[in-house]
Amino acid sequence: MKALFALLTLMPLITLAQPPAWKPNRPVELIIGAAPGGANDRIGRTLQRLLQNGHVDTINVLNKPGGGQSIAFAYLNNQSGNPHYLGLASSSWLTTVAAGRGTVTPRELSPIIKLLDEYQMYFVRADSPITNARDIVERLRKDPASVSFGISTAAGNPIHISVAEMARLAGVEPTKLKVVVFNSGTDTAIQVAGGHLDIGVQSPGSAMQLTQSGKLRFIGVAGPRRHTGALAKIPTMREQGVDVIANVFYTIFGPRGLDEAQLAFWDNALAGVMKSDAVKKDLDFNFWTVETIGHRELPAFLEKEMERYRRTLIALGMVK
Repeated sequence: MKALFALLTLMPLITLAQPPAWKPNRPVELIIGAAPGGANDRIGRTLQRLLQNGHVDTINVLNKPGGGQSIAFAYLNNQSGNPHYLGLASSSWLTTVAAGRGTVTPRELSPIIKLLDEYQMYFVRADSPITNARDIVERLRKDPASVSFGISTAAGNPIHISVAEMARLAGVEPTKLKVVVFNSGTDTAIQVAGGHLDIGVQSPGSAMQLTQSGKLRFIGVAGPRRHTGALAKIPTMREQGVDVIANVFYTIFGPRGLDEAQLAFWDNALAGVMKSDAVKKDLDFNFWTVETIGHRELPAFLEKEMERYRRTLIALGMVK
């Protein structure tokens, strides 16, 4: 009984000795590997607004485009052990890594949470003679050099893979395609609207404004189902007999060396805001699908996805 009494007496002291849960104590920098205006930037700005509403005092967004997001993650990699730096990656960066390009891989960082999925749209200039997905295939079959595509933010990414799959359906080598890579989806949309490219493949939000103004026209959804709301009448590419998918998902990383308390804080905070009522308007407007994966399960998921990308790139002749 004396031993039990002594233990009970010490328990409050043991509890008091435990370190408090970690939280940011200075401004946080969120690094975006793309130019302002595109899908990556819109997601980053949304996170900035949501997290500053009760989770973090100050978040500064830093755009560092180039190198298929590799420049941004080389910068993040230099902040080892500092939980006040975060990087937003689209799955385009994972294909850059899977293709053997870039100097940093997810294994050298701290994966925190997969946030959402975004099924891309094929679109053309409003007065384009291309009216549906089959038209694209037929034009490629007749002359692959007669069709130009615009994508972002890296060659060999999920969007590029989708275009390469379309070429294969047309019986054309993917290497014969004319594909131009931009630093943001908004840049792609502007080039297509200006008549400099035939087809853009980007997020719905990147082309929405120019579509609503009558300068662009959506052809199809590169996803398993139609979008809802304003895009409910746009058929999927599969509905049109062209079985191609272009899904881009977004993940938050920290620099290497973060501890469990730091990872748990960011995981919980980000999962919370993505499931809150405050983000619903953004989800509906941008046609984002929230499917989170936390920091414990995320590394295995990323490894699996990178291996899948690499196999696809090899099969399409885009990586040796």
